[in-house]
Amino acid sequence: MEGIEIRTNMEEPEGKRRPAAFFLFLTAGVFGILTLFQSLKGISFSEGIVYPAAALLCWGIWFTYYGSRRAYLVLVSGAVAVYGYAVFRMEDVLREQIRYIAHCVTGGVSLEPIDVTEAALLLTELLTFFMAMSEFLIRSHTLLYLMTTLLLLLSPLLGIRVGAGTVFLLALFQVSFAVMQTDGTSVWRMSFEGAGTHGMSGRGSILAGAFLAGGFLVLFPAVALWTEELYDFVYEAESQVSRTMNRLSGRDSRTVAGGDMAGGNNYRSGTPHLELETDEKPTENLYLRGFEGSEYTGRGWTDSSDGEVFRTVERKLGWNGHFAVGNLYDSMYFVMNGNIHDREPPVWRNLLIRHADGDYGNMYTPYYSQQGVGWEGGVQDGYVYRYYEQQDMDIVWDQVYGEFDIIRDWYLELRDAYADEIQGVYTRVPVQILPRLSALCHNNPRGSLEEITAFILYTLQDSAGYTLTPGRTPLNEDIVEYFLFENRKGYCEHFAAAATLMYRLYGIPARYAAGYMVQPSAFGRQEDGLWKAVVTDEAAHAWVEIFLEDYGWTPVEVTPSGDGDSGASYPGFDNVLFRQLVAEKGWNLAGWEPSPGEGDLSGEKGSMEGELSAFSMDYEKYEKWLWLLGALGAYSLCLLPFFLDYRRLKGLKKMESWDSRRVFSRALEMLRFAGMLSGYDGTETDFASRLAQESGVPEEVLAGMQEIVTEAAYGFSEISPEAEARVRETYLLLAQGIYGKLKWHRRLLFRYWKGFF
Repeated sequence: MEGIEIRTNMEEPEGKRRPAAFFLFLTAGVFGILTLFQSLKGISFSEGIVYPAAALLCWGIWFTYYGSRRAYLVLVSGAVAVYGYAVFRMEDVLREQIRYIAHCVTGGVSLEPIDVTEAALLLTELLTFFMAMSEFLIRSHTLLYLMTTLLLLLSPLLGIRVGAGTVFLLALFQVSFAVMQTDGTSVWRMSFEGAGTHGMSGRGSILAGAFLAGGFLVLFPAVALWTEELYDFVYEAESQVSRTMNRLSGRDSRTVAGGDMAGGNNYRSGTPHLELETDEKPTENLYLRGFEGSEYTGRGWTDSSDGEVFRTVERKLGWNGHFAVGNLYDSMYFVMNGNIHDREPPVWRNLLIRHADGDYGNMYTPYYSQQGVGWEGGVQDGYVYRYYEQQDMDIVWDQVYGEFDIIRDWYLELRDAYADEIQGVYTRVPVQILPRLSALCHNNPRGSLEEITAFILYTLQDSAGYTLTPGRTPLNEDIVEYFLFENRKGYCEHFAAAATLMYRLYGIPARYAAGYMVQPSAFGRQEDGLWKAVVTDEAAHAWVEIFLEDYGWTPVEVTPSGDGDSGASYPGFDNVLFRQLVAEKGWNLAGWEPSPGEGDLSGEKGSMEGELSAFSMDYEKYEKWLWLLGALGAYSLCLLPFFLDYRRLKGLKKMESWDSRRVFSRALEMLRFAGMLSGYDGTETDFASRLAQESGVPEEVLAGMQEIVTEAAYGFSEISPEAEARVRETYLLLAQGIYGKLKWHRRLLFRYWKGFF
């Protein structure tokens, strides 16, 4: 009957009925996922071992499953035994390899690559059995189709470069099984009954192959020729989704704060974040910092450790709480600049900052500033800073007003102690995850700060271009090294992080800073005479700041401007000098690639165990057995669908020997599980009509079953085999009707746990 699965002669199907296409397409799916796995940066295994082993296992599953069910069970049992033995005997090797794979998949920074052939073999065994069970036993192609499609779609967004071969293999697997399972009952009956459907399956396979080959011949050249256009399309779609989700969640109105670096594209919506008011229009770019980075982690920065720095400085100076060292330092350069003798005192600017979302958990500070309390007219909300522009800063430490010399001496002590302390704090670099950048600076020694800055600017502008859509950084790749040496394109976060690390490698204290950069053109004159600017997320920015004795922390703009020029403008450096140094030195980055071991300035090599210490487990006594049980548990979980399906099919096979009354009793149990006809026992006169309404099975069919069962229970004549068969067929029709009306989780229980059909 159409749509009903009845398997006969299950134990020993004839070998000639094996559908060869199933073996080929299963192998294509396994190979496709393996090549996708191999595309992940850092993953390396012996192709000459893993791929033949995968093909052999696919053949063994296909041959035994369609040849001898007993042989198939022996194969499964043998695979479990081999799996357990391998886990037990190669525990240390597998643990190291699986930890390394997990590190790569979860986006850890680059480690020393290791060969993962042993782990790849075991994972291939799990993958092959899982795919075979889904296609051969459960006969559900949907899960694997969604899984492989999701992997392909997410690959560009996760920074995984998928090859054309991978796409072709997975597409072949997806479409072929989808075509062959379009008429699931016919295709799967052919495995055991051979009811004339072998030809149909063969024609479907050939048709699917021809369709895929034709599509591949058309799409592959198109993708090769218009790669950039394709990625632009993907990024535009991603930007629309990103903006929509940010608007719905309210994230687009949140101010910028934090050191997490984006591993992908930067999509901006133009949503207002800040409102600024000042009593005089700025003439320089206004940098408002909300975050200063301390330690680089490979994917971002930890918050500045100045709190500990100030506590150390206080102990060294012996001030012991007499001064709030942090507050004193924060306003030191502003106060000093206003107390220099023999010059006209500069005029500071008042700056009022309001947050559009009303959340003042994080404040934004201009450079060379002191927090104020407002100016004439008061401040209803927000906060005020008084600040000097960089061009107005001119501190001469030995030219102060006489009565100010005591405070000046305190400031000098604080400045020198702070400068000495940050030399060790803000020059730290994790060179073990930055071998190429370390080697670049190590092999290009520079002298003065101006020369170092010029080399950094030259390196960044020569090596990378500016774009808001650089694509995704691979999961296990360091963001800075990938930006500078492979992808060669990025935005302010990438330029600022690279510059910060390069300054530190040259021994210059530097910090990664993030916040907003507001241009003078953003300010407009208001009726009250004040100048106002509305700052959107398009002004969100990152830059590097370096420590200068006469200025404190000073911003250095390293992100190229629209015309490709440098915006660096800190005191003592300009673009004219930059061009002169480039011309004089004849700088060329060719040939700097580090040799093995070169570029590790600390002389220490990162240990994989040290990097992955979070994975270590403190149960040495039972560790090996727990490791084995855990691996076998995961393996058993993957095989669970097979055992449930086998149990279900065995129950249906037994039903062929049941009489009509036992089948009817099973039908009543099925109704109780589905919550249908509660209180009915099958003897009611309206039983068939009510059940037909709820199940969709024709009333006359159900009435016929009820009549046969009533005769078997209370009649005197023997029920014919044909009548018994009709009851079983009606049961299966009823089961199919009820199954279609259940929710998905109830369907799983109905079909695989209860085994009703």
